[in-house]
Amino acid sequence: MPLLYYLIIVLAFTLTGMTFLYRRSIKKNRTVFLEQRETIARLKMENFRVRLSPHFFFNALSALSGIPDSPPALNQKIKTLLILLRNGVDNIEKTAIPLQEELTLVKGYLELQQLRVPKPFNVTYESDSGIDMMQPVPAMILQIPVENAIKHGLMPLEGEKSLRIKLNNYQKGLELTVEDNGIGYRKSVSRSMGSGTGIKTLFQTIELINQQNAEKIEFLIQDKEANNPSEGGTIITIKIPKQYSYPF
Repeated sequence: MPLLYYLIIVLAFTLTGMTFLYRRSIKKNRTVFLEQRETIARLKMENFRVRLSPHFFFNALSALSGIPDSPPALNQKIKTLLILLRNGVDNIEKTAIPLQEELTLVKGYLELQQLRVPKPFNVTYESDSGIDMMQPVPAMILQIPVENAIKHGLMPLEGEKSLRIKLNNYQKGLELTVEDNGIGYRKSVSRSMGSGTGIKTLFQTIELINQQNAEKIEFLIQDKEANNPSEGGTIITIKIPKQYSYPF
């Protein structure tokens, strides 16, 4: 009987201890989640600031002012600018948007940028068949790399400039590629003293969301000359698992 009594006491203390640790773990996890959610909210605002910065407005309006006296062309560019602004506001609270919407925004952005990038400037799009254009992707996952390719890679380049955007299926999901023939990533970083606010914000956002997923988004920036010394430029590869959730 004393032994049974002793075992009951031990069991009671064990269960009490486990309950305490479980509750503390839940509280800690909830605190971490809330902190991550606050960080994501801050990063969303930073993305919004990058997307609709005064610098962007200045460049867009400067490009529009350079259009020859052609009302239809000017009206189309103004319409494109308004679409970018409207979507920037609409997406401020969204961590992810459909791939189709992201690609539409990138094409609109490039439509305006082609007015100010020195010619010749060629943009090509490639896509596998069967791409799920409604798959959610992190907001600005393509636009920020495209902005960096133009600003840091292509603008300093003399001669022909080219940008290629590819959408591919891979075994686990979606692969996005932004490739340019610019001055290269290492040279662009040394010239600008960093990779840019947009890329850093995107990295931080992906890192936080990855913590909530078993399969991670992969984001890789490479100099093309690493594989081919005679080839200049930068290639950014992004792999997004098909089964990927956005809890924030």
